[in-house]
Amino acid sequence: MTTRIPARTLMLESWRQSLGVLVPNWPWAVLFALAGGAYSVSLHWPGTAAFWASLVLAIAAFLAGVQLSRGMYQTLLGPRPGGFLALAHANLAVYFFFFVLIVFIGPFLNLLQGILIQAKGTFVLDKDSGAEQVLAATADLLPSMYGAAFVLACLAAFGGLAWFALRLTTMGAATVDRGTAHVFRTFGWTKGHVAKLGLVAAATHLVPFALGFAANLALRSVVADTPAGVFIEGAAGILLFLPFLAAGHAMAVGAYRRLKPEQAAGAMAD
Repeated sequence: MTTRIPARTLMLESWRQSLGVLVPNWPWAVLFALAGGAYSVSLHWPGTAAFWASLVLAIAAFLAGVQLSRGMYQTLLGPRPGGFLALAHANLAVYFFFFVLIVFIGPFLNLLQGILIQAKGTFVLDKDSGAEQVLAATADLLPSMYGAAFVLACLAAFGGLAWFALRLTTMGAATVDRGTAHVFRTFGWTKGHVAKLGLVAAATHLVPFALGFAANLALRSVVADTPAGVFIEGAAGILLFLPFLAAGHAMAVGAYRRLKPEQAAGAMAD
């Protein structure tokens, strides 16, 4: 018997469990938000010292985020010993992996955009072209068939990144549950389940992320451009994305419970 992912059940289960996952972990959520707000302020400081302050605060925000993530997983899975360093290791590995992908994809899309603008012939750009010229050329490109080709390339690139992200859905839950870093060891667990996981992720990831992003944009329009305002914007930005984090962790745990090798072996035995 093949392991199945009931998309509707997993979606409802994820949202139901996410409602309570933040309550026991609120101190780490607050610390994460405070570190994020301080980091946002440090980006506006002048001088060399600002670089080191930003680096220290970025590390602090990362560590607070890892602990918040670990706490969410433990709330959903039950208490587990350790796991902090393993989860930090796994997260850094994933960040580096996607960084490498973007390093290749970004320049390719930029090159393709330039080729299509040149092929259309309305604008002639060179290395000295300013940002306004590039924006004008892009706006001219998009309504055309050349623009459609560029949009399709961007969608294909985004689809590829999303495919990898969905294949790695269970890596955080597996890492905390087993106490050792699991990244590509979980890759095969999601084989054949990307479509169902994508449907669930649309509800548990894309929707709350889009709402949080929209709320953050609205906040920017009313917060003063002062150190206090920048801090509030940075801290509130993290707090607005907490529903996205909570639902995403709940989805990951639900998928992990169904797709981990022991569960799959039991399904095959049945």
